[in-house]
Amino acid sequence: MKIGQALKVIDAGWIAKANGYRVRFQRQTDTSIDTEYTPGLDDAPLDSDVAAWRTAWKLYQSTQNENSEFGEGKMVNILVVDDSGELVKYYRTNEYKVYNEVK
Repeated sequence: MKIGQALKVIDAGWIAKANGYRVRFQRQTDTSIDTEYTPGLDDAPLDSDVAAWRTAWKLYQSTQNENSEFGEGKMVNILVVDDSGELVKYYRTNEYKVYNEVK
């Protein structure tokens, strides 16, 4: 295969790396469930999916206490998304993961 052909095949099948990652979660209130992100949508995203998953795990851990802001299950459906809002698979299992999932 010539290099030009190889590059066409690679370009067609290449999975582009995301330009950044955010942790998306929902917060339960008395009247609704609000979706939030960290870092916020106006802030620079994290540059590593590993850092984003670590942040997601720490947020999940914060839901396990009695803090009135975050605890007692008030922060739910914690997961990682890329810069386009698509779900990101957990780097250790290559499967989608949601912490403190509420359907």
